Amino acid sequence: MTMFMSTITGKIDAKGRVSVPSVFRSAISAQNGQGGSPQGIFVYPSFTENAIEGGGHALMNDIGKMVERLDLYTEERDALAASLFADSYHLNFDADGRVSLPAALLAHARIEKELSFVGLGGKFQIWNPQSFTDFRAKSRAMALEQRGLLRSLSHAPPGGTDGSQQ
Repeated sequence: MTMFMSTITGKIDAKGRVSVPSVFRSAISAQNGQGGSPQGIFVYPSFTENAIEGGGHALMNDIGKMVERLDLYTEERDALAASLFADSYHLNFDADGRVSLPAALLAHARIEKELSFVGLGGKFQIWNPQSFTDFRAKSRAMALEQRGLLRSLSHAPPGGTDGSQQ
């Protein structure tokens, strides 16, 4: 699977449009396959950060599968589905690879004139650049503290990757 990588900062133009970075558009195109789905992004407010989360059809399919695994008439399923789908938008690219981000999402992420697209592998986030600088510093400190959790797949113990004996 093609991954979303890099951090790219851009501006919102006078008409409220933002250019989706070409490397992100390429990742979406690769995930959608040839001649498949319409070209665009899916975006929704992050429910863990003041950021916008997004991706292509692959992300939305994965989210749909996660929700479908929950029992149909549970409060948890409804809460997750409402958090992820009710405020989601499918935004088509214009001829120049731009989209117009909805005002509600921009307000959620506290974005005014500048924004940063942040690759997170299978998805991306869109941040207020200063907020992302602060988040990145905290994330790096946490990653440093938790680096012992990372293990190379080539050095995995026999019988599993979690270190347990079987």
